[in-house]
Amino acid sequence: MTTKAPASAMSGLDLDASGEISWQKFDELTQSLDIVEIEQAYRLLELEEARVDVDISDGVERSDEVNARFAQLSGLHDSLAAVAELLAPAQAAVDATATNAGALSARVRFLDQELSKLEDAVKMVVETDLLKQQLSELLVAMHSKDLDVAAALVHKYITTDSATLENPFVSFAQPPSSVPVSTGNISRTATKPSSPARIVADASKELTERVSFMFGTAVQTNNTKEISRCFRLFPLLGEEIRGLDMYSEFLCSVIAEKSRITGDVQTNIHALRITRIFEVIATAIDSHFPLVETHYGPGRMMRVMQRLQMEGAKRAAMVLDFFEEDRQIKRRVAQIQQADAQSRPHPSFSERGRHSEDDISDNDLKEITSILAEIVLVERQIAAFNRFMESRAMPEMQALSNEPDIRDEVFMSADAVANLVPLSMQSAFGALTAKGSTTQTLFDERTGLVSNTPLSLRLLWLTETYVCFESFFLTKSVAKAMSLDDTSSLVGWVCPLEDSADNNLAKSGLLVSGLSSDKSRGWLGKHVPLDMPQTSSCVGDVFFVVRASLEHAVSTQQASAVEAVAQLTIGTVNSVFLSALEASALKRWTSTGGSTSGSTRLPLGIAPGESSGWRLPGVRAPVSSTGSDPQTAASTQITPQASAQREILVALNNLDLACTYMQKTVESLSSKLDSEWQRVPDQNDVARARKAIDTLSALSAKFSHSKQRSLEQIGSQVLKPWVRSILQQSYRDIKYVLTDEEFNDMQNDNLFQKRFMLKFGSLTGQLKQRLSTHNVSAALESAITSLSGDWERAIRQSKFNMLGGIMVEKDVREIQRYLEKETGVGLRQKFSRLVQMADVLAVESIADVGHILESQPAVDMTAGSHMSSSLSKSDIKTLLTNRIDIPEKDTLNLDM
Repeated sequence: MTTKAPASAMSGLDLDASGEISWQKFDELTQSLDIVEIEQAYRLLELEEARVDVDISDGVERSDEVNARFAQLSGLHDSLAAVAELLAPAQAAVDATATNAGALSARVRFLDQELSKLEDAVKMVVETDLLKQQLSELLVAMHSKDLDVAAALVHKYITTDSATLENPFVSFAQPPSSVPVSTGNISRTATKPSSPARIVADASKELTERVSFMFGTAVQTNNTKEISRCFRLFPLLGEEIRGLDMYSEFLCSVIAEKSRITGDVQTNIHALRITRIFEVIATAIDSHFPLVETHYGPGRMMRVMQRLQMEGAKRAAMVLDFFEEDRQIKRRVAQIQQADAQSRPHPSFSERGRHSEDDISDNDLKEITSILAEIVLVERQIAAFNRFMESRAMPEMQALSNEPDIRDEVFMSADAVANLVPLSMQSAFGALTAKGSTTQTLFDERTGLVSNTPLSLRLLWLTETYVCFESFFLTKSVAKAMSLDDTSSLVGWVCPLEDSADNNLAKSGLLVSGLSSDKSRGWLGKHVPLDMPQTSSCVGDVFFVVRASLEHAVSTQQASAVEAVAQLTIGTVNSVFLSALEASALKRWTSTGGSTSGSTRLPLGIAPGESSGWRLPGVRAPVSSTGSDPQTAASTQITPQASAQREILVALNNLDLACTYMQKTVESLSSKLDSEWQRVPDQNDVARARKAIDTLSALSAKFSHSKQRSLEQIGSQVLKPWVRSILQQSYRDIKYVLTDEEFNDMQNDNLFQKRFMLKFGSLTGQLKQRLSTHNVSAALESAITSLSGDWERAIRQSKFNMLGGIMVEKDVREIQRYLEKETGVGLRQKFSRLVQMADVLAVESIADVGHILESQPAVDMTAGSHMSSSLSKSDIKTLLTNRIDIPEKDTLNLDM
């Protein structure tokens, strides 16, 4: 009977049956002395005991079932033994069958291998038979001297698969003994068999010798057809390099023949020779490129180009040697250096007075100029040739970059390059390129051309010589241009610039006769000739020389030459040209005629001690027939004052013209640099040249600065006093405290406006005759600035009533319109305060001032100005105190 555990015990057993923590805890509790923990351990033991009892009970209940299954398994063992006994014969048969199948598979694989060997053998036999046939044909072709067929057969053998040449049947490819064999010029019948490789090697060697001999003979007889034929045979024989070298030598002989100049050439003979050499080389490269590309493959033309490059460099260097000797360059350089030394101060008088037979004469100067022109032409042609070679070589270099092994074979060796250098230049060439250099240092990585050639050495010398000659040409030409400049030869400057020119008009009554400004300008047209020159010859001459020198430098395509000439230009222009113009333009002004100083107080109205009448005596007076004749004045001899003014103003105009010329020169040079230097490979050289040209812009800034200084001096010494005098004389006998009758008369006569326009028109006409357009604008701007300031002070110092204020407003606005028309420039900013002052003085009552404040523009501080363009409240109150018809207390109590 089975004893079941209580429900509480089963519940505890189920909880603890899945883990070992209970037993671990039990192990810990056995060591414990705590009664609670001991009781807990006791309960765990009871639960475990109950679980064990349950397992034992289950095992006892299932024992019969387990015994029955054991009995069943014992019966199956006997059955399996019987089955195994029955299957034993079948297993033996299967094993035997498998053994036979393995043997058959091995036999089949063996047969397949034998079949493959048989097929390979058949293929070898066929190839050997074909090779035997080709060798027989080769020997026959050699015997009959059919070079084309023989070369083609050799090429087939060379390109045959190596497996064919190494197969065991190759010995059977020997031609029969009856085939004739040619060795040299002796024909024999082969009695001793030779290997196919030996036969082909002998044939290839003999063919190469024959083709080389025929090529040389064809070159001597100038048989171009035979030359092309032999050239095509070299790659078939595996002698590409030999063919390229022989063809290159042939092209060199063609260059030597065609580069000769026929006819009588008088000038630039050496530059023409170099140009001819480069043209022949360029033609040879372009015309023979397809032939090399077709028969030798892409990239192979590089070797020919390297050889032609060295040939052209050698011949051009030889021409430069002749040039140096023929044109006596060393002597000319010594002359230039001596002339430069003589131009510097020497410590002793004896050295200063000593002259050499090498002193530069006028003929020497012409010769130096001729040499300089030829040097520039040579450097230009060298640069153009280098760009051409680079354009043709770069595609070839790209083709060879995919075949590095072929590249090393195609490129010339360092020894071959060194052997092409003339003996006279071997030592100098060794300084640039050591014999035995690697291709990485000998050739340019981008183009594949030779980096340093004999021409490279001569080009360095040529550039140094060019800079020496160019510096001499520039400094001497600029100095000569300045020495030939003569402002005294300029006609039309007899009459000085003066403010008394209109005094003659006043004497004759023209000043107040109501003549318009157009008539005053007509009189000035007689007073000063319209065709009077404003500039002298030095500006055009100097900038012609400067531009020519800088264009020479850009044409050389040498950054060092551009930098040197640019710096030389800046130094020469500063020290010779600019300094001379500054010395003249900044001289103190000499004035003639009426007073230009006067009092700084310019009250509008009646001066003390003068007539109380507001009209000028002599209004509408007839013109005097005995007045001064402008034609007579213009025909008189020039005065010292006029001469001094001419020197200043011509120098000022020269500075303005120099600014324009300098800017155009820089723009022209930049455009020339972009067009001619776009294919220069070294962008650092391009950047250096561009920077050198950009530095020339500093000269334009210096010209502008000097011009501004001169204008400021003229403005302070001439224009400001002149404008003040114009304002004083225009306001003479004019008052602005008017009755109704006086107001009507002033409106009808407009006396102030006519006087001002006549006098200011005189100023404007004389300035336009004597100054350039830019200078006239700057001078008038200075004059108008002075006018506005003086006019404001005059208004603040004068008295008005309402009618006088209205008249002032009319005068201000009419004068503003007149000046804007005269100058072509808006003067709203400059006249802003004057217009506001006139508006304030013209108010009918003090209450109208508020409307003026509301309508006036916002405060606008112009650049460099310390005065607002709008009136302040204190300014308005001060102006209102000048109104005699407005009580002072109303002005003081005005709330704005």
